[in-house]
Amino acid sequence: MSHKDKSTSQIIEQIFHANSVAVVGASADTTKYGYMTLDCILRGRYEGRVYPINPKAGEILGVKAYPSIQEIPETPDVAIILVPVKAVPKVLKDAGEKGIPSAVITTAGYSEVGRDDLQQELIDIAKKYNIRIVGPNIEGFIYMPNKLNAQFFPVIQNSGPLVTISQSGSLTNGLVEWADKEALGISAAINLGNQVDICEADFIQYLSFNSHAKAIAMYLEGVKDGRTFLGALKDIAGKKPVVILKAGRSRAGQKSVASHTASMAGGHDVFCAACRQYGAIPVNDLQSLYDYGKLLSTMPIPRGNRLLIISSSGGIGVLAVDEAETLGVCLPELPEKFVDELKTLNLSPLGSLSNPIDLAAIWAEEFRKVAMLADKYDIADVFLINFGDPIESAGEMIKDLKEKIKACIAVAYMGGAQEEEKDRPKMHKAGVPVFPTPERAIRAISAAMSYGKFSREIEENGFAENIKYNDIKFHDKQGKAGFVLEPDAVSWLEEYGIAYPDHCFVKTMDEAITAAEKIGYPVVLKVVSSQVPHKSDSGGVRVNIKDAEKLQTQFKAIKECVAKAVPDAKIEGMMVCKHAEDGLELIVGGIQDPVFGPTIMVGLGGIFTEVLKDVAFRVAPISPRDASQMIRELKGFDLLTGARGSKKCDIHGLERLLIQVSHMICINPEIQELDLNPVRIYEKGLLALDARILKA
Repeated sequence: MSHKDKSTSQIIEQIFHANSVAVVGASADTTKYGYMTLDCILRGRYEGRVYPINPKAGEILGVKAYPSIQEIPETPDVAIILVPVKAVPKVLKDAGEKGIPSAVITTAGYSEVGRDDLQQELIDIAKKYNIRIVGPNIEGFIYMPNKLNAQFFPVIQNSGPLVTISQSGSLTNGLVEWADKEALGISAAINLGNQVDICEADFIQYLSFNSHAKAIAMYLEGVKDGRTFLGALKDIAGKKPVVILKAGRSRAGQKSVASHTASMAGGHDVFCAACRQYGAIPVNDLQSLYDYGKLLSTMPIPRGNRLLIISSSGGIGVLAVDEAETLGVCLPELPEKFVDELKTLNLSPLGSLSNPIDLAAIWAEEFRKVAMLADKYDIADVFLINFGDPIESAGEMIKDLKEKIKACIAVAYMGGAQEEEKDRPKMHKAGVPVFPTPERAIRAISAAMSYGKFSREIEENGFAENIKYNDIKFHDKQGKAGFVLEPDAVSWLEEYGIAYPDHCFVKTMDEAITAAEKIGYPVVLKVVSSQVPHKSDSGGVRVNIKDAEKLQTQFKAIKECVAKAVPDAKIEGMMVCKHAEDGLELIVGGIQDPVFGPTIMVGLGGIFTEVLKDVAFRVAPISPRDASQMIRELKGFDLLTGARGSKKCDIHGLERLLIQVSHMICINPEIQELDLNPVRIYEKGLLALDARILKA
């Protein structure tokens, strides 16, 4: 097959499994990246053919060098380009003419410094010669199954189950060195750089079928295309865990006065919600990125969320329990028969036979006996073996135990001195994750349990398929860009079955009185003006109007207040609406997110929205499962279930509303922002009391 006909995954496969590599810009100068990269390839024991390219050198690091790509005696599988930015176009053309299918461009100096023109030149050359690009502005890549350390540093000694993907070269190196030092090892390290061609989504799709990769730890500053990225996560969901650290949590530049939804839709919040929706695990720091990646690449995915803690001392057991309860991990009580049998093992009388089990002992054999017995009684899905002291032969015991029990095993080891240093690598090589503190172990275990739950649910119910984003038909309503007048906004709601109080649009006071008598008092009066999107802030709303006399008074008052607050506002008329009964207030909204497109939000209203920002996001279209999870993510969810004597709310009705809004913003992409605020929810049913729509 010609490389022109190969898929992106096939190209990545050829890069990683390259039988021959051209190192363009190889140098004998030890201070140059061309030297460092060639040195890493050779010291990494790469078994393929290496062709250093340097017009001046006859031999570099004992390997014959060639003055140009054209003079190499074969066509390499990949060219690694380390020349200055001005020389890259000529090298890329030479590689294309030679028929090399891909280039890994480490050179910097493109869009990251404002030189979009130079970056576009690379893209144009690559298209002309059908050559695929990784980079530019990267340190290279490592693929351990092929012993190919094709980056500046470090040279990795341990091959393992973890893959790191990063937009930062330094973070790539840091994660790789952590894994290598602990003998966890990696199967691949991928630096993304500017992603002019092959991007993060392409690598995820490739790795979903790669047998060496068990889990992926990613550091991202952005994604090339939001929907393509989510599609890649969807493809790998349930197959292999993906942990993501997204840089840029600040909301600076994200706020908009247009709607509450837009003002609260910080890019980081939406990004993390989208990751969770498609099975990836977002984290907030490098330590968690590594810890979760370590555990998910070694320990099997748990069948449930039951945890048994077996400790050598009480203190570390208590720390583990505190963290487990905080994260909602189940700590099952120990069955009486199990405890009775434990007592026959002649354990220390100073210990404790509850969960956590405190052995008050430092003998590996006692841990083994207790864990074997607990597995016999199916006590838990995961055992945390909590070593707080030097435990002789702990590594061998854990390796043996792993092979004999059904439950998953993780280890927390601290205070183990030389025994710990000796046994930690043994346990990692045996596929058992080891953590320096109980809390870090518990957090990683909890993440694995959540991923397991997600995988089972997706296997059973699948993703949202009611609307396929790429097949959406544009349904552009007539009208100019800007805020939609509320009477028109309400007509949109009615199309999608979204409940709104009985209402009438009026232009005069007499029409308002007639409408109120028809609807029935009490009523609400609201100004209708495209220049007054925030009606309450401008005095444009009056509630609980009980008779015609008060209606006349409030009609005049609204006009006066709006004229004072927004002098240039054109008042089109008023909305007369049936006054709604009291109930719990929510906000439901939608935006066109700049990365992911149609996105919806739900939150508790009032103080919860303005102060606590108790909101949840999902990328549309959403499934019933997504709607249910959004609601349950809210910190104030208990208020919907009847907490503190309040009435239970129609949660299923709220789920339907979220799906209706999801349909609405997907099918009508001209809707840039949508606010239903407040939505008043009752024991049965709900009402959107105000609708604000911004059109593009």
